[in-house]
Amino acid sequence: MPVFHTKTIESILEPVAQQVSRLVILHEEAEDGNAMPDLGQPVMTVKTAVENLVRVGYDTCNSSDDQILKQDMPPCLNRVDEASLFLLQASDMLRSDPFSAAARKKLIEGSRGILQGTSQLLFCFDESEVRKIIRTCKGVLEYLAITEVVDSMEDLVTFVKNLSPVLTNMTKLVDGREKELTHQVHRMMLIRSLDEVKNLTPVLISAVKMFITAKHTNAGAPEAQSNRDYIVRKMSDEVQEIIRVLQLTTT
Repeated sequence: MPVFHTKTIESILEPVAQQVSRLVILHEEAEDGNAMPDLGQPVMTVKTAVENLVRVGYDTCNSSDDQILKQDMPPCLNRVDEASLFLLQASDMLRSDPFSAAARKKLIEGSRGILQGTSQLLFCFDESEVRKIIRTCKGVLEYLAITEVVDSMEDLVTFVKNLSPVLTNMTKLVDGREKELTHQVHRMMLIRSLDEVKNLTPVLISAVKMFITAKHTNAGAPEAQSNRDYIVRKMSDEVQEIIRVLQLTTT
């Protein structure tokens, strides 16, 4: 079995893959000259699972404001639906003729279509979830860029007030995503960058405060500005790294 990059995809795809593998094994046995058994029950099991998946898929698509998801998901849903019908047709044909080569071909096409369509469907949804997190990360980057116009204590209070909820939201989303990933290396990369952002946040606030003080007292303003800009760059680099790792799906 391949390694799926999230636990949700793994939990949904693995049972589907197992059911499809069972049908493929029966097909291979039939190629050795054996009659195909009645596939009514296993095919209905797959069909029920597919119907549930398609219903949830359409509900998700209709309630989402992600235009890419709305564009990419319906073809995947149609493919899975059509593949399910192939299985039903194959099952009916094999009930009439357990040695039917055409039925076995339809069985394999349906099985492959369900597995590939389900995979594409789940990846579409997963990519949409990643885009949500990336939008939050980009919001943090936009706030970090504002530091260069913060030149009074009043500005700093407003800056911190606005930055805090955005950072908190990003931390919550990235932390949830890290726990969802199956690739340990990607998890550790997200943890490291997120911890660095958390550690640098109070350092940034302190650096901005020092710059404001230095600017208004004319004592060491260039050095304070350089230090502030350095911290902003470090935090921005870590957020960019989080964005990069969020988009990885293979080791």
